[in-house]
Amino acid sequence: MRSTLFYIPHEILGLPLLGFGWLLLALILGCIGWLVLLYRQGRLGAEFMSGLPVWAIAAGIVVFILPVVESRWPDGEPIGLPVRGYGIMVLMGLFAGIGLTIWRGAQVGVSSDLIFSLGFWMMAGGVLGARLFFVVQYWDEFLVYPPGERLIAIVKLTEGGLVIYGGMVGGALAGALFCWRYRLPVMAFADLIAPGFLIGSAFGRMGCLLNGCCFGGICTADLPAISFPQGSPPYVAQLESGRILGVTTGQSHDGQTRDSHIESVEPGSIAAEKWHATPGMPFNLDYRSLPPEPGVDDPARTWAVSAAVTINDRTQVLEPEQLPKWSLPVHPSQIYSAIDSLLLCCLILSLQPWVRHDGQAFFSAVLLHGIARFTLEFIRSDESGKFGTALTISQWISIAGVTLAIVGFLITLRRPAYRAWIWQ
Repeated sequence: MRSTLFYIPHEILGLPLLGFGWLLLALILGCIGWLVLLYRQGRLGAEFMSGLPVWAIAAGIVVFILPVVESRWPDGEPIGLPVRGYGIMVLMGLFAGIGLTIWRGAQVGVSSDLIFSLGFWMMAGGVLGARLFFVVQYWDEFLVYPPGERLIAIVKLTEGGLVIYGGMVGGALAGALFCWRYRLPVMAFADLIAPGFLIGSAFGRMGCLLNGCCFGGICTADLPAISFPQGSPPYVAQLESGRILGVTTGQSHDGQTRDSHIESVEPGSIAAEKWHATPGMPFNLDYRSLPPEPGVDDPARTWAVSAAVTINDRTQVLEPEQLPKWSLPVHPSQIYSAIDSLLLCCLILSLQPWVRHDGQAFFSAVLLHGIARFTLEFIRSDESGKFGTALTISQWISIAGVTLAIVGFLITLRRPAYRAWIWQ
């Protein structure tokens, strides 16, 4: 796991990078160069007016938004702009998806310029959908912020917080809107972009692995497993539940609350050694994240934790060095999901020339991905059941996607065979 790969420095040669600094200067020079190029080509009029808002928006982001998301030490001193592993993998997935679609599009006569435009729409819709899905799903976490800070937290993407399912839905809707706007065959383009979506999802899942999110449940069988460092999301989840300490506690049906008593104790565990814990004893745990110390620690490291544990009315604070350095082994759900998306990408690429109706390759991708995602949710432990059931929100969306795919597939079968392009 490496959530933050490195930091872009706050200052370079005494001038800040963000705000009124080097990045804004680079934008100004780029805009001037663009104007000179348009002037020499005799296209300074309408093209300049259409492109000017883009430069203005970019400048606004550099001056007003990026300084807000810049990381700081606990005393407020700026560290720099974090480069997150999740973001890099999502960016690589975007390039891979667009590149694959351009290569496939060239074989059926679709221009790369059209795919780039479609890709921009889908990227914007995907980011919006992924963030919106995350905010709705974890809205309780945003309620702790005051109203002003809450808005900043909602738009702050440097800490992660993108749900891949939401990105797929948002990107698909944006792509359909693009095709409707420019009178393009929606189902033919759905077939074209499906493999790109899937390979992008594979990269995104590796970003989840670097970020520590979307983690699997504790693996007790003789199966592949992975451990995460102290302070990571899987570690914190196991600490809150008591599993790191060697106890299991009573869980409610929806998984959101737990009874304050111990159900079982692992022999030789921390709880057994320090508290002589036995089943039935009252249990409570509060933890605190410890940020890196300025000038001492690597600012990109995972935050250590300390825990105040109360068992049978005896409270003891465990410092980071007294807690395990690694989580209990968990199922590598992120790796499984990445492999699933990659294999589906190859399958849909192979399937594209053989189906007889536009849309059938796309519906096959939605159907198979929904079944795989529904199944993989059983080895994940980062989401609780919804709507009074043990099924997670992702499983409910998988059911909806599978149903939609089956209906769409049946509708295409009732129509005469037709393909907008001759697939190779």
